[in-house]
Parts: sequence; C-alpha cells; structure tokens
Amino acid sequence: MRIATVLVSAALAACAGDDGAPTTDDGGDGDGASGPVDGGPDAPPPANEPAGLVGTVAAHNAARAEVGLPPLTWDPALAAIADAWVRQCRDTEAPTGLVDHNAGRSQGYPTYVGENIYGASGQASGTAATASWVAEKANYNYAANSCSGVCGHYTQVVWRETTKVGCAIYTCPGLRYGSTVVCNYAPGGNVGGRRPY
Repeated sequence: MRIATVLVSAALAACAGDDGAPTTDDGGDGDGASGPVDGGPDAPPPANEPAGLVGTVAAHNAARAEVGLPPLTWDPALAAIADAWVRQCRDTEAPTGLVDHNAGRSQGYPTYVGENIYGASGQASGTAATASWVAEKANYNYAANSCSGVCGHYTQVVWRETTKVGCAIYTCPGLRYGSTVVCNYAPGGNVGGRRPY
C-alpha cells in the first residue's frame, strides 16, 4: 500500500498539472487556538461520515491541531458535491488512472471550494487519504512557503480559513487507482501564494 500511496502522490501532482505547491489559482490540491480533537469541550460535534470515511474529520483535525488551528466540521453539501463528481469516474486530463479534479466544484456553493483527491489500487479510506495528504508536511517549508515536492494537499488540510470539509468514497472500475476519496473544503485554500497558517 505504501508503494501505491507514493505512486498516487505522483499521479495527483500530474493530475493537478503542477507540483502541488501552494498556487495563486484555484488548484485546491493539491487549504486561532486549537480545540481538542478527542471530544473535549471545544471539539466540534461528531461528523456524520459515511462508511469508509469514518474518522476522516478527526484525522484532518489532528493535523490542524499540530499547527494550532481550529477544527473543521463536516459539511453534507460539500460531501454531495464530492460524491456527484467521484461517481462520474472521469480520467481524461492526461489519463493517470486517477479521477480528475472537478473544475466546477464551486458552482452552487457560496464560497470557493478546494479539493483533494486520493486513489488506491486496493481499498481506499478517508483516514488513509488524509494520512497521505498530511505526510506531505515533510515537503513543506513554512519559512519559505515553498515545497520540495508535492505539498499542496497538506496545505489545503491546514489552510487557516478553511472551516468545513465534506468527502466521498467510490470505486471506479477500470481506473488503476479506482478506489477514490474526494474531499472538498470551504472556503478553499492554496490561493494567493499565502502561507496556509
């Protein structure tokens, strides 16, 4: 699975058409005081995550807590956008065996929506996807606000202004990395060349 994750990270960068670094466009790849992620008094209410995604919000919030950011909450509207997209199983942008990014993901939503995509040749999960994105922290240099590899998925996870996340999981037959997790974020991150936090 580790090899597939490395390959998927490379595929994600190719799919996004960049190196995963924070960008000035709406790439979304690869966006105060921290509340507890373990159910403490400031923790958000439990998410209504579907099967395969249970623990995804907690995994995001653990990464955010590491850098002093408030927790995200689950947004069913963002999850519905992700679900409608992933079920189309589109892989047309220089086919990589991975679902493409949804250029229209912000339509009908009140703010810009960021997006992270993860695929696995085995069974994907929301927690595995989040772990893969958070592992990109090793490639991010906060002082220089730059990446030494793919890091845009991580910077979206820890984008200060992002307050909501909604994800979907679906298996796309015929794609190399067909077991796919799509997470959408609002407000989306990786904009304006700004630091994520």
